[in-house]
Amino acid sequence: MLGCSPDKPAPIQADDAQYTVGIARIDTHGVVVDERIEDRSWVHVDLEFVEGTIDAPAGPADEATWSGHAAIHIRGNSSVGYEKKQYALEIRDEDGQDIDAEFFGLPEEEDWVLHAPYSDKTLMRNHLMFSWSRAIGRYAPRTRFVDLFMEDQGGELGPGDYRGVYVLVEKIKRDKNRVDVEKLEPEDTRSPDIEGGYLLRRDWIEDEAIETEVYGDEVMVEYPKSDNITSAQWNYIEGYLNDFEAALARNDGSHSDYADLESFADHMLMMELSRNVDAYVLSTYMHKPRDGRLNMGPVWDFNGSLGNADYFESWEAEGWHYENSEFPGDNPNGFHWYTQLLEDDEFQEILSTRWSEHRSSVWSDEALLADIDATALLLNESQAHNFNRWPVLGEYIWPNDSGAVDRDSYAQEVEYLKTWLAERTAWLDTQWLQ
Repeated sequence: MLGCSPDKPAPIQADDAQYTVGIARIDTHGVVVDERIEDRSWVHVDLEFVEGTIDAPAGPADEATWSGHAAIHIRGNSSVGYEKKQYALEIRDEDGQDIDAEFFGLPEEEDWVLHAPYSDKTLMRNHLMFSWSRAIGRYAPRTRFVDLFMEDQGGELGPGDYRGVYVLVEKIKRDKNRVDVEKLEPEDTRSPDIEGGYLLRRDWIEDEAIETEVYGDEVMVEYPKSDNITSAQWNYIEGYLNDFEAALARNDGSHSDYADLESFADHMLMMELSRNVDAYVLSTYMHKPRDGRLNMGPVWDFNGSLGNADYFESWEAEGWHYENSEFPGDNPNGFHWYTQLLEDDEFQEILSTRWSEHRSSVWSDEALLADIDATALLLNESQAHNFNRWPVLGEYIWPNDSGAVDRDSYAQEVEYLKTWLAERTAWLDTQWLQ
Protein backbone atom coordinates (compact mmCIF):
# COMPACT_ATOMS: atom_id res chain seq x y z
CA MET A 1 0.00 0.00 0.00
CA LEU A 2 2.91 2.39 0.63
CA GLY A 3 5.79 3.02 -1.71
CA CYS A 4 8.47 5.17 -0.06
CA SER A 5 8.94 6.32 3.52
CA PRO A 6 11.03 8.08 6.16
CA ASP A 7 13.79 6.11 7.84
CA LYS A 8 12.80 3.19 10.04
CA PRO A 9 12.27 3.81 13.75
CA ALA A 10 15.24 2.90 15.93
CA PRO A 11 15.15 -0.59 17.47
CA ILE A 12 14.45 0.39 21.06
CA GLN A 13 12.66 -1.45 23.78
CA ALA A 14 8.92 -1.22 24.49
CA ASP A 15 7.11 -2.00 27.73
CA ASP A 16 6.42 -5.48 26.36
CA ALA A 17 10.17 -5.90 25.71
CA GLN A 18 9.50 -7.34 22.26
CA TYR A 19 7.58 -4.69 20.35
CA THR A 20 8.79 -1.34 19.07
CA VAL A 21 6.66 1.31 17.38
CA GLY A 22 4.63 -0.39 14.66
CA ILE A 23 3.09 0.91 11.46
CA ALA A 24 -0.63 1.22 10.69
CA ARG A 25 -1.77 1.89 7.12
CA ILE A 26 -5.40 2.74 6.31
CA ASP A 27 -6.98 3.29 2.89
CA THR A 28 -10.48 4.80 3.08
CA HIS A 29 -11.03 4.62 -0.69
CA GLY A 30 -11.59 8.36 -0.91
CA VAL A 31 -13.92 8.83 2.06
CA VAL A 32 -12.84 11.71 4.33
CA VAL A 33 -13.55 10.20 7.74
CA ASP A 34 -12.59 13.38 9.60
CA GLU A 35 -15.58 15.22 8.13
CA ARG A 36 -18.04 12.78 9.72
CA ILE A 37 -17.97 14.35 13.16
CA GLU A 38 -21.71 14.63 13.66
CA ASP A 39 -23.00 11.28 12.40
CA ARG A 40 -19.87 9.22 13.17
CA SER A 41 -20.95 6.71 10.56
CA TRP A 42 -18.69 3.73 9.95
CA VAL A 43 -16.37 3.91 6.94
CA HIS A 44 -15.15 0.65 5.40
CA VAL A 45 -11.37 0.65 4.95
CA ASP A 46 -8.44 -1.55 4.07
CA LEU A 47 -6.07 -1.94 7.01
CA GLU A 48 -2.48 -3.11 7.32
CA PHE A 49 -0.20 -3.42 10.31
CA VAL A 50 3.57 -3.81 10.35
CA GLU A 51 4.91 -5.19 13.61
CA GLY A 52 8.32 -4.04 14.77
CA THR A 53 10.67 -5.83 17.15
CA ILE A 54 14.04 -5.08 18.68
CA ASP A 55 15.81 -7.10 16.03
CA ALA A 56 13.56 -6.01 13.13
CA PRO A 57 12.07 -2.53 13.65
CA ALA A 58 9.10 -1.61 11.49
CA GLY A 59 9.39 0.74 8.52
CA PRO A 60 6.48 2.43 6.72
CA ALA A 61 7.34 0.73 3.41
CA ASP A 62 7.73 -2.75 4.92
CA GLU A 63 5.48 -5.62 3.96
CA ALA A 64 2.44 -5.95 6.20
CA THR A 65 2.53 -8.54 8.97
CA TRP A 66 -1.28 -8.36 9.16
CA SER A 67 -3.75 -7.11 6.56
CA GLY A 68 -7.50 -7.19 6.19
CA HIS A 69 -10.71 -5.20 6.22
CA ALA A 70 -12.01 -2.88 8.93
CA ALA A 71 -14.33 0.02 9.64
CA ILE A 72 -13.53 3.26 11.44
CA HIS A 73 -15.24 6.39 12.67
CA ILE A 74 -14.25 9.42 14.72
CA ARG A 75 -14.60 8.91 18.47
CA GLY A 76 -14.26 10.99 21.61
CA ASN A 77 -16.06 13.89 23.25
CA SER A 78 -13.92 16.97 23.90
CA SER A 79 -11.17 15.59 21.66
CA VAL A 80 -13.25 15.81 18.47
CA GLY A 81 -12.25 19.47 18.19
CA TYR A 82 -8.58 18.58 17.83
CA GLU A 83 -7.05 18.54 14.36
CA LYS A 84 -5.54 15.15 15.09
CA LYS A 85 -8.55 12.85 15.30
CA GLN A 86 -8.94 9.57 17.13
CA TYR A 87 -10.87 6.63 15.77
CA ALA A 88 -12.96 3.66 16.78
CA LEU A 89 -11.77 0.59 14.89
CA GLU A 90 -13.65 -2.62 14.10
CA ILE A 91 -12.03 -5.53 12.31
CA ARG A 92 -14.35 -6.97 9.66
CA ASP A 93 -14.39 -9.59 6.95
CA GLU A 94 -14.87 -8.89 3.24
CA ASP A 95 -18.64 -9.02 3.74
CA GLY A 96 -18.52 -6.33 6.43
CA GLN A 97 -19.15 -8.68 9.36
CA ASP A 98 -17.24 -8.20 12.61
CA ILE A 99 -14.46 -10.74 13.17
CA ASP A 100 -11.78 -11.25 15.81
CA ALA A 101 -8.18 -10.61 14.83
CA GLU A 102 -4.82 -10.83 16.55
CA PHE A 103 -1.82 -8.53 15.97
CA PHE A 104 1.12 -7.06 17.89
CA GLY A 105 0.91 -9.98 20.29
CA LEU A 106 -2.41 -8.76 21.71
CA PRO A 107 -5.29 -11.15 22.46
CA GLU A 108 -7.66 -11.44 19.52
CA GLU A 109 -10.75 -9.24 19.42
CA GLU A 110 -12.78 -7.21 16.93
CA ASP A 111 -13.11 -3.85 18.73
CA TRP A 112 -10.18 -1.45 19.14
CA VAL A 113 -9.36 2.23 19.55
CA LEU A 114 -6.79 4.27 17.66
CA HIS A 115 -6.05 6.84 20.34
CA ALA A 116 -4.48 10.09 19.10
CA PRO A 117 -2.34 11.79 21.77
CA TYR A 118 -2.53 15.53 21.01
CA SER A 119 -2.91 17.64 24.14
CA ASP A 120 -0.67 15.07 25.85
CA LYS A 121 2.64 16.02 24.30
CA THR A 122 4.53 13.19 25.97
CA LEU A 123 2.26 10.90 23.89
CA MET A 124 2.33 8.39 26.73
CA ARG A 125 0.01 9.27 29.63
CA ASN A 126 -2.71 6.74 28.77
CA HIS A 127 -0.14 4.09 27.98
CA LEU A 128 1.64 4.65 31.30
CA MET A 129 -1.44 4.67 33.50
CA PHE A 130 -2.83 1.55 31.85
CA SER A 131 0.55 -0.15 32.35
CA TRP A 132 0.73 0.92 35.99
CA SER A 133 -2.77 -0.43 36.60
CA ARG A 134 -1.86 -3.82 35.17
CA ALA A 135 1.33 -3.77 37.24
CA ILE A 136 -0.72 -3.85 40.46
CA GLY A 137 -2.93 -6.64 39.15
CA ARG A 138 -5.85 -4.54 37.88
CA TYR A 139 -6.70 -5.14 34.24
CA ALA A 140 -6.45 -2.06 32.04
CA PRO A 141 -6.40 -1.95 28.23
CA ARG A 142 -3.19 -3.11 26.60
CA THR A 143 -1.51 -0.73 24.20
CA ARG A 144 0.85 -0.61 21.24
CA PHE A 145 2.31 2.53 19.67
CA VAL A 146 2.00 2.90 15.90
CA ASP A 147 2.89 5.47 13.26
CA LEU A 148 -0.35 5.95 11.35
CA PHE A 149 -0.60 6.57 7.61
CA MET A 150 -4.07 7.15 6.18
CA GLU A 151 -5.10 7.92 2.59
CA ASP A 152 -8.56 9.50 2.28
CA GLN A 153 -8.37 11.28 -1.08
CA GLY A 154 -8.70 8.24 -3.31
CA GLY A 155 -5.03 8.19 -4.32
CA GLU A 156 -2.09 5.94 -3.53
CA LEU A 157 -0.94 5.81 0.07
CA GLY A 158 2.39 7.56 0.53
CA PRO A 159 4.65 9.44 2.96
CA GLY A 160 2.44 12.53 2.73
CA ASP A 161 -0.37 10.57 4.37
CA TYR A 162 1.42 10.39 7.71
CA ARG A 163 -0.99 11.21 10.58
CA GLY A 164 1.30 10.95 13.59
CA VAL A 165 1.94 8.71 16.59
CA TYR A 166 -1.17 6.78 17.62
CA VAL A 167 -1.81 4.26 20.36
CA LEU A 168 -3.63 1.06 19.44
CA VAL A 169 -5.75 0.37 22.54
CA GLU A 170 -8.04 -2.45 23.56
CA LYS A 171 -11.60 -1.17 23.82
CA ILE A 172 -13.12 -1.82 27.24
CA LYS A 173 -15.65 -4.62 26.86
CA ARG A 174 -16.66 -7.94 28.34
CA ASP A 175 -14.23 -10.55 27.06
CA LYS A 176 -12.24 -13.38 28.60
CA ASN A 177 -9.05 -11.40 27.88
CA ARG A 178 -10.43 -7.98 28.85
CA VAL A 179 -13.14 -7.51 31.50
CA ASP A 180 -13.46 -11.17 32.39
CA VAL A 181 -16.99 -11.45 33.71
CA GLU A 182 -19.50 -14.11 32.74
CA LYS A 183 -21.56 -13.90 29.57
CA LEU A 184 -25.21 -13.24 30.33
CA GLU A 185 -27.84 -14.92 28.21
CA PRO A 186 -31.47 -13.76 27.95
CA GLU A 187 -32.57 -16.87 29.83
CA ASP A 188 -30.36 -15.95 32.81
CA THR A 189 -33.15 -14.43 34.88
CA ARG A 190 -32.77 -16.20 38.24
CA SER A 191 -30.06 -16.54 40.86
CA PRO A 192 -27.27 -17.36 40.68
CA ASP A 193 -27.06 -16.86 36.89
CA ILE A 194 -28.58 -13.38 36.92
CA GLU A 195 -25.94 -12.14 39.36
CA GLY A 196 -23.24 -11.61 36.73
CA GLY A 197 -21.55 -10.49 34.77
CA TYR A 198 -22.19 -6.79 34.36
CA LEU A 199 -20.04 -3.95 33.03
CA LEU A 200 -21.11 -0.48 34.15
CA ARG A 201 -19.98 3.06 33.34
CA ARG A 202 -20.31 6.48 34.94
CA ASP A 203 -19.84 9.12 32.22
CA TRP A 204 -21.66 11.61 30.04
CA ILE A 205 -25.11 10.07 29.59
CA GLU A 206 -25.39 8.56 26.11
CA ASP A 207 -28.11 6.00 26.74
CA GLU A 208 -30.69 5.02 29.33
CA ALA A 209 -29.09 5.01 32.75
CA ILE A 210 -29.83 3.66 36.20
CA GLU A 211 -30.49 6.50 38.64
CA THR A 212 -29.73 5.27 42.12
CA GLU A 213 -32.22 5.88 44.91
CA VAL A 214 -29.99 7.14 47.74
CA TYR A 215 -27.46 9.39 46.00
CA GLY A 216 -29.02 9.97 42.58
CA ASP A 217 -25.95 8.65 40.76
CA GLU A 218 -26.46 7.89 37.06
CA VAL A 219 -24.81 4.67 35.90
CA MET A 220 -25.01 3.23 32.39
CA VAL A 221 -25.03 -0.51 31.73
CA GLU A 222 -22.34 -1.28 29.15
CA TYR A 223 -22.86 -5.03 29.25
CA PRO A 224 -25.26 -6.58 28.57
CA LYS A 225 -25.91 -4.12 25.74
CA SER A 226 -29.17 -2.20 25.74
CA ASP A 227 -30.68 -4.31 22.96
CA ASN A 228 -29.82 -7.55 24.79
CA ILE A 229 -30.38 -6.92 28.48
CA THR A 230 -33.65 -8.25 29.86
CA SER A 231 -35.86 -6.33 32.26
CA ALA A 232 -35.06 -8.90 34.95
CA GLN A 233 -31.31 -8.34 34.53
CA TRP A 234 -31.73 -4.56 34.52
CA ASN A 235 -33.81 -4.76 37.69
CA TYR A 236 -31.23 -7.01 39.34
CA ILE A 237 -28.22 -4.74 38.81
CA GLU A 238 -30.29 -1.64 39.63
CA GLY A 239 -31.38 -3.28 42.87
CA TYR A 240 -27.81 -4.29 43.66
CA LEU A 241 -26.57 -0.70 43.32
CA ASN A 242 -29.43 0.56 45.46
CA ASP A 243 -28.70 -2.04 48.15
CA PHE A 244 -25.01 -1.05 48.07
CA GLU A 245 -25.88 2.63 48.53
CA ALA A 246 -28.30 1.84 51.34
CA ALA A 247 -25.51 -0.07 53.09
CA LEU A 248 -23.14 2.87 52.64
CA ALA A 249 -25.73 5.24 54.09
CA ARG A 250 -26.22 2.99 57.15
CA ASN A 251 -22.49 3.27 57.85
CA ASP A 252 -22.48 -0.06 59.68
CA GLY A 253 -19.81 -1.81 57.61
CA SER A 254 -22.26 -3.84 55.55
CA HIS A 255 -21.16 -2.08 52.36
CA SER A 256 -18.28 -4.58 52.18
CA ASP A 257 -20.87 -7.24 51.40
CA TYR A 258 -21.52 -5.44 48.10
CA ALA A 259 -18.17 -3.89 47.14
CA ASP A 260 -14.68 -5.28 46.72
CA LEU A 261 -12.97 -2.67 48.86
CA GLU A 262 -9.44 -3.41 47.61
CA SER A 263 -10.56 -2.66 44.05
CA PHE A 264 -12.13 0.61 45.22
CA ALA A 265 -8.91 1.46 47.04
CA ASP A 266 -6.67 0.70 44.06
CA HIS A 267 -8.92 2.79 41.85
CA MET A 268 -8.65 5.73 44.22
CA LEU A 269 -4.87 5.35 44.39
CA MET A 270 -4.67 5.58 40.60
CA MET A 271 -6.97 8.59 40.46
CA GLU A 272 -5.01 10.45 43.12
CA LEU A 273 -1.60 9.37 41.78
CA SER A 274 -2.49 10.78 38.37
CA ARG A 275 -4.71 13.63 39.62
CA ASN A 276 -6.91 12.88 36.63
CA VAL A 277 -9.43 15.66 35.87
CA ASP A 278 -12.09 13.03 35.10
CA ALA A 279 -11.37 11.07 38.26
CA TYR A 280 -14.29 9.30 39.93
CA VAL A 281 -17.08 11.00 37.97
CA LEU A 282 -16.40 10.48 34.24
CA SER A 283 -14.79 7.68 32.19
CA THR A 284 -15.34 5.51 35.26
CA TYR A 285 -16.00 1.80 34.71
CA MET A 286 -17.20 -0.82 37.18
CA HIS A 287 -17.91 -4.51 36.83
CA LYS A 288 -19.62 -7.26 38.78
CA PRO A 289 -18.81 -10.94 38.28
CA ARG A 290 -21.40 -13.59 39.00
CA ASP A 291 -19.68 -14.94 42.08
CA GLY A 292 -18.31 -11.67 43.36
CA ARG A 293 -18.95 -8.13 44.51
CA LEU A 294 -18.91 -4.82 42.67
CA ASN A 295 -15.40 -3.94 41.47
CA MET A 296 -14.08 -0.57 40.36
CA GLY A 297 -12.33 -0.52 36.98
CA PRO A 298 -10.92 -0.84 34.51
CA VAL A 299 -9.41 2.64 34.37
CA TRP A 300 -9.79 4.77 31.23
CA ASP A 301 -8.81 8.16 29.76
CA PHE A 302 -5.80 9.92 31.29
CA ASN A 303 -5.11 12.70 28.79
CA GLY A 304 -5.84 15.33 31.44
CA SER A 305 -3.72 13.77 34.14
CA LEU A 306 -0.22 13.72 35.59
CA GLY A 307 0.00 17.51 35.61
CA ASN A 308 -1.45 18.05 32.14
CA ALA A 309 -4.58 20.11 32.89
CA ASP A 310 -5.42 23.64 33.96
CA TYR A 311 -8.66 23.06 35.85
CA PHE A 312 -9.76 21.22 38.99
CA GLU A 313 -6.33 22.24 40.36
CA SER A 314 -4.96 19.22 38.54
CA TRP A 315 -1.58 20.82 37.90
CA GLU A 316 -0.91 20.89 41.65
CA ALA A 317 1.35 18.09 42.84
CA GLU A 318 0.11 18.49 46.43
CA GLY A 319 -3.39 18.10 47.80
CA TRP A 320 -6.25 15.66 47.33
CA HIS A 321 -7.86 15.79 43.94
CA TYR A 322 -11.25 15.08 45.48
CA GLU A 323 -10.93 18.16 47.70
CA ASN A 324 -10.25 20.69 44.95
CA SER A 325 -12.57 23.68 45.02
CA GLU A 326 -14.38 22.83 41.77
CA PHE A 327 -14.84 19.10 42.29
CA PRO A 328 -16.96 17.26 41.25
CA GLY A 329 -18.31 19.78 38.77
CA ASP A 330 -18.81 17.33 35.88
CA ASN A 331 -21.07 15.02 37.90
CA PRO A 332 -22.34 16.29 41.27
CA ASN A 333 -23.58 12.81 42.30
CA GLY A 334 -20.53 10.84 41.21
CA PHE A 335 -18.40 10.91 44.36
CA HIS A 336 -20.92 9.99 47.05
CA TRP A 337 -19.70 6.39 47.28
CA TYR A 338 -16.18 7.49 48.11
CA THR A 339 -17.43 10.20 50.47
CA GLN A 340 -19.00 7.45 52.55
CA LEU A 341 -16.11 5.02 52.18
CA LEU A 342 -13.64 7.61 53.43
CA GLU A 343 -15.59 7.69 56.71
CA ASP A 344 -14.74 4.01 57.18
CA ASP A 345 -11.58 3.23 59.17
CA GLU A 346 -11.26 -0.16 57.44
CA PHE A 347 -11.22 1.48 54.01
CA GLN A 348 -8.65 4.06 55.15
CA GLU A 349 -6.44 1.22 56.35
CA ILE A 350 -6.80 -0.58 53.02
CA LEU A 351 -5.78 2.60 51.18
CA SER A 352 -2.66 2.98 53.28
CA THR A 353 -1.73 -0.69 53.06
CA ARG A 354 -2.16 -0.90 49.30
CA TRP A 355 -0.22 2.32 48.71
CA SER A 356 2.67 1.04 50.81
CA GLU A 357 2.68 -2.29 48.97
CA HIS A 358 2.70 -0.63 45.54
CA ARG A 359 5.36 1.93 46.51
CA SER A 360 7.68 -0.81 47.72
CA SER A 361 7.52 -2.56 44.36
CA VAL A 362 6.04 -1.64 40.95
CA TRP A 363 5.15 1.94 41.92
CA SER A 364 8.48 2.90 43.44
CA ASP A 365 9.92 6.13 42.08
CA GLU A 366 12.66 4.12 40.43
CA ALA A 367 10.16 1.88 38.64
CA LEU A 368 7.78 4.68 37.59
CA LEU A 369 10.53 6.95 36.25
CA ALA A 370 12.20 4.03 34.48
CA ASP A 371 8.91 3.30 32.69
CA ILE A 372 8.75 6.91 31.51
CA ASP A 373 12.36 6.82 30.31
CA ALA A 374 11.83 3.52 28.50
CA THR A 375 8.73 4.83 26.74
CA ALA A 376 10.48 8.07 25.75
CA LEU A 377 13.31 6.00 24.29
CA LEU A 378 10.80 3.84 22.45
CA LEU A 379 9.23 6.96 20.92
CA ASN A 380 12.50 8.75 20.30
CA GLU A 381 12.30 8.81 16.50
CA SER A 382 8.55 8.63 16.02
CA GLN A 383 7.88 11.63 18.28
CA ALA A 384 10.04 13.77 15.98
CA HIS A 385 7.91 12.79 12.98
CA ASN A 386 4.74 13.37 15.03
CA PHE A 387 5.66 16.91 16.03
CA ASN A 388 6.80 17.72 12.53
CA ARG A 389 3.28 16.74 11.43
CA TRP A 390 1.62 18.41 14.43
CA PRO A 391 3.85 21.32 15.59
CA VAL A 392 2.15 21.93 18.94
CA LEU A 393 5.17 21.90 21.27
CA GLY A 394 5.28 25.21 23.11
CA GLU A 395 1.59 25.89 22.37
CA TYR A 396 -1.41 25.75 24.67
CA ILE A 397 -3.66 22.87 23.61
CA TRP A 398 -6.69 22.57 25.89
CA PRO A 399 -6.54 21.61 28.70
CA ASN A 400 -2.77 22.04 29.09
CA ASP A 401 -1.32 23.45 32.29
CA SER A 402 -0.08 27.02 32.02
CA GLY A 403 3.56 25.95 31.83
CA ALA A 404 3.04 24.12 28.54
CA VAL A 405 3.81 27.27 26.54
CA ASP A 406 7.33 27.28 27.98
CA ARG A 407 8.08 23.66 27.09
CA ASP A 408 9.06 23.75 23.43
CA SER A 409 10.74 20.34 23.11
CA TYR A 410 9.72 16.74 23.64
CA ALA A 411 12.53 16.29 26.17
CA GLN A 412 11.13 19.14 28.26
CA GLU A 413 7.66 17.60 28.20
CA VAL A 414 9.05 14.28 29.42
CA GLU A 415 11.13 15.96 32.10
CA TYR A 416 8.09 17.91 33.34
CA LEU A 417 6.12 14.67 33.60
CA LYS A 418 8.89 13.03 35.62
CA THR A 419 9.33 16.01 37.94
CA TRP A 420 5.59 16.37 38.54
CA LEU A 421 5.16 12.66 39.24
CA ALA A 422 8.05 12.57 41.72
CA GLU A 423 6.56 15.53 43.58
CA ARG A 424 3.13 13.90 43.55
CA THR A 425 4.30 10.57 44.95
CA ALA A 426 6.32 12.39 47.63
CA TRP A 427 3.19 14.21 48.83
CA LEU A 428 1.05 11.06 48.74
CA ASP A 429 3.72 9.27 50.77
CA THR A 430 3.14 11.78 53.57
CA GLN A 431 -0.54 10.80 53.59
CA TRP A 432 -0.53 7.06 52.99
CA LEU A 433 2.89 5.50 53.42
CA GLN A 434 3.04 3.20 56.44
